[in-house]
Amino acid sequence: MEIANNHPPSRTEQAEAKKQANDSELGTKSIPLLYLRFALAGIMANAILGVVAVVDGYFVSGFQELEVEGIGIGFTIMVITRMLGVLFGVGAGAVTSLRLGKGKMEEARSIMGQTLWFTLIFSVLLAVLGLLYEKELMILFGASEESLPYAVEYSRLLWISLPITILAVVLSILANIDEKPVLSMNSWLVAAAVAGVIEWIMVTKYDMGMMGSSWANTISQSIPALLIFYFWFGKTRLKPKMKDIKFRMKTIGEVAWTGFASFSSQFMMFFAIIFFNNLLQSYGGGLHVAAFTIQNGYITNLLALTALGGMTGLQPIISYNYGAGNYDRVKQAIKMGLIFTISFFVIATAILIICADPIVSFFSSGNPELQQLGVWTTVVFNCLFTLNAVSLLISGYFESQEKNWTATFINVSKMVLFTFPFMFIFPQIWGVDGIWYSAPASEVPGVLIAIYFIRKEFKRLRERKFA
Repeated sequence: MEIANNHPPSRTEQAEAKKQANDSELGTKSIPLLYLRFALAGIMANAILGVVAVVDGYFVSGFQELEVEGIGIGFTIMVITRMLGVLFGVGAGAVTSLRLGKGKMEEARSIMGQTLWFTLIFSVLLAVLGLLYEKELMILFGASEESLPYAVEYSRLLWISLPITILAVVLSILANIDEKPVLSMNSWLVAAAVAGVIEWIMVTKYDMGMMGSSWANTISQSIPALLIFYFWFGKTRLKPKMKDIKFRMKTIGEVAWTGFASFSSQFMMFFAIIFFNNLLQSYGGGLHVAAFTIQNGYITNLLALTALGGMTGLQPIISYNYGAGNYDRVKQAIKMGLIFTISFFVIATAILIICADPIVSFFSSGNPELQQLGVWTTVVFNCLFTLNAVSLLISGYFESQEKNWTATFINVSKMVLFTFPFMFIFPQIWGVDGIWYSAPASEVPGVLIAIYFIRKEFKRLRERKFA
């Protein structure tokens, strides 16, 4: 079932939208220039997050083993932050852009305002529950009896700041919708610089250990929430108002359902990480778990954040022009996105494979066995990441039009039909190596599913052009 407002615009709506489009660069400027501006800003913003994680990993590598374990468990809260931020941010961004494209300015503004108020109230309640049941939740996330005190101590600041950090993700996405991608990028750039300085001071100068890492992550991840002052006092069409606190659940439901595809992708990956860690521990021991931490926490994480940035850069262009009935620009935008994504990630993965040895040495702490395994897993685990990025982009394309079943199916089918089965079947054939093979092997059928849907979409757009 699709959202009711997902119908193509009528001729009257198109005429009204074209008047509005004259005031919006999303409806008038060159698609290649628009995409490069929005996508590069999105890629840079998300890549900065990955770099912050890499820097944090450098400091964390010198902590005690139980502290590192506690950080790993407590960091699950940051995964929750990203999942919910994407759910409400991408959802509100797509719905708002579609309304802007149709010329429904006040409705678009109201949707954004309601989303911000609901996100704040929901995340405050979640944070309170997290603090009340912090021990139980850390045990649920995998803390052992020995690491539990460290996990609780590390996570407490993350629970307290949860409403702000979720809003930071949502606001940075909505800044893109308001045609301010560079402002969004700069907010994360400032956050990264602050994180590096704070962690260096607290860990190196004041010997605060893992709490230095917790403070650095808390403060830096909260900084983009200051974008709220832009929406309150800046020159924007999307100013939130106090009356928006009377949110309508139908509106919130539309936003959440539209963002569900991106949320489901993050959610399925969350479970995949749990399965991966347990299988690697069973078949290969701690060394393979450590190698996976290098991939999941730093190297592959950086690639994934970059791909997500490219996708969120495309969405405002697609949503706005689809809402305005500019189908030629919609088709041009997705083609531009596919060409850029394939070119960028082919080059990026090639550089990663060639430079795997010096890159892994940054995280292996001089351990020769971990270094050797880390280089091999870097090549195997990431060799087909380009296909992952293409699937994500195509899913984001459908999400930006509120075609949520299609977007969700592209994201979830790969994990449910291929990745999870391969995780359990391949080790029976190749041992622990088979677990590593499962991820790239699932990318092939996954991207074929995405290509099937995008080819149908190109045909539909071509027919609509001549209708």
